[in-house]
Amino acid sequence: MSQPFVADSLDIELTPLFDEDSLLEGYTAFIFTPICEEDKCYAVEIDFFWDAIGRYDHYDTIPGSPLTKLEHEPFTPGEYEKLHQILSESSSVLANYKKEDLVQDIEEEGVDGVSGATINEIKESVISGAVYSCYTLWHIVHGRVVDTIQALTYRSLTDQVVEKMVRKEDQQINYYLINNFSEGDFSEYLPHILFTIEKGQGYYAKNAIEKMPGSVLKDDRSQQFFTDHFESLNYFAQIALLKKLEPQSIGNELKTSLRKQLTERNSQKNDLIRVLIGIENN
Repeated sequence: MSQPFVADSLDIELTPLFDEDSLLEGYTAFIFTPICEEDKCYAVEIDFFWDAIGRYDHYDTIPGSPLTKLEHEPFTPGEYEKLHQILSESSSVLANYKKEDLVQDIEEEGVDGVSGATINEIKESVISGAVYSCYTLWHIVHGRVVDTIQALTYRSLTDQVVEKMVRKEDQQINYYLINNFSEGDFSEYLPHILFTIEKGQGYYAKNAIEKMPGSVLKDDRSQQFFTDHFESLNYFAQIALLKKLEPQSIGNELKTSLRKQLTERNSQKNDLIRVLIGIENN
């Protein structure tokens, strides 16, 4: 299955890639685009590869069509590697500039005219002689295609695909899931979401809990998970859970688990637990 779409005036046809178990792995697309700089134009042909959530993975050149710079000078091995590094930088400074701002005119001493010089701010993010190629290819890789890929992946989700994604223990993937899941998705894929909460780092568990619908928190699977794992959650995740739970929806086992967390201290955590398990605050 291929999915055509238009981005940056290009017709790009995405082809999904699958692993040996026929589960979605990522996407590829053949790109053919003219590049013009300093009144000279040349064509770029290249295959791009993205993962399942639209992150650039790598590129391949086309046999017989090497990448070239001005004057049709071929890329060196080091420049091929640098292009990969440039494309791998999702937050590149190239995102902040328009094409016409990449080069500034400078007067050449002793010459009746001007020449173009790459602005200092982007010199480390481009290849000399291939400024517009780097710029154009970066914007293709990180442009509207990312949204298209994410939409395609969402429509392709199955229990096996979601399990494969969360087993990578990649928080960008986990955030993609919780930010796109509907209430029904949270219920359908609940065991996998609970796995990401158990394995998550930093604020992920807190954010995932805040995304979980109330109906899903009432689910017996959620109740058992938080009974078993409440103590191991970080403080911010614990507070997020306590704020989302409702007294009437907490099972006896979870109440018992929460009661064990009470201390003599006056704290937000203790106050929230007391309300949930029906103990009046002093």
